[in-house]
Amino acid sequence: MTVNSPPRPARRTPLGKRLLLAAATVVGMLVVAEVILRIAVPEPTTIRFAQDTQELQQLQLDRFGDVLVNDPVRFWQLAPHSQLPESGSESDGPFFGVISNGQGFRENHEIAPGKPGGETRILFLGDSCTFGYGVDWDQTYVAVCEDRLNKRSEDRRFECINAGVPGYSLYQGLQVLDDEGPRVRPDVVVACFGFNDRSEWDGMSDLQHAALAPPGWMSGCRLAGRLWRLAHPPSAHRTSARRPRVSPDEFRGLLTRIRTRTRQLGARLALISWCERFQVTDDRDERTPWQQELDRFARRHRVPMLDLVPLLQRWADEPGQTPQFLDIVHATPATHSRIAGRVIETLEPVLGGGGSPE
Repeated sequence: MTVNSPPRPARRTPLGKRLLLAAATVVGMLVVAEVILRIAVPEPTTIRFAQDTQELQQLQLDRFGDVLVNDPVRFWQLAPHSQLPESGSESDGPFFGVISNGQGFRENHEIAPGKPGGETRILFLGDSCTFGYGVDWDQTYVAVCEDRLNKRSEDRRFECINAGVPGYSLYQGLQVLDDEGPRVRPDVVVACFGFNDRSEWDGMSDLQHAALAPPGWMSGCRLAGRLWRLAHPPSAHRTSARRPRVSPDEFRGLLTRIRTRTRQLGARLALISWCERFQVTDDRDERTPWQQELDRFARRHRVPMLDLVPLLQRWADEPGQTPQFLDIVHATPATHSRIAGRVIETLEPVLGGGGSPE
């Protein structure tokens, strides 16, 4: 008689191996979801970029909007290698000619990643006033500064880098310094902000909008970014009351951060307080809260600052003076040229007699 032996129990996969297989499956599914999102779903547009695009449309500057690209941190930036038809052509308007080089600067050449010996670099951060609304790239006060500094210097070369972008606030200027500073290695940083900072687009500031962006590694992962945004909707931060893009208090804090970052880069900081047309034609005693913050900060920290308000007032009173402004704030080519001379004078204590920062 044959006795059947009981069936052997199935060998169970070790717990560690099962956990590893489960983790691999989950990772594989996440990778597939990430690939699908990258292929099928466009990268989300920041609210601030959408608002800026709408602003340009209202100003009938749609053509310029075509050379701006979305950026998750800066909100928007100049598209690399952008150029519009020259002024006087079918695209006659405030933006024309060279818009940006391959690095997003308003330059007609690339800035070498390694700073050559004997070269002094000055990085100009700013908005459309620095970018040069209504003037060609070589008519901006930045370009004129570079030309004059090089003509008067025998043993050093100067590279003045125009990092101005229309619509930028001081918050965005800080991001440019963070991103581009280590690459261009400036000796001097010049910041000129305060006009766009007081614009009121919604119930949140630029800093609050920036806080909505996924932190750290999440910013490079489309799936994690979407999950973060679902958990941090803008409606949770927005109020019904409109508020400045950068409040005076935030402006003060950002100035401190720019000064700290400039020092970390081994550079010196200088400031420009831009003048608006009403301060020449209507109320010469009026100063905006952002201009007041610039003045207080410069005095407190002994930062060289060029205050253009009394300067343009004085120039306007000169006999035979031509118009200084193209609109409510942007300067004519002739005014850019005069501003450049005063910028050089302001930077002389920083540059020293030898043309390099002291």
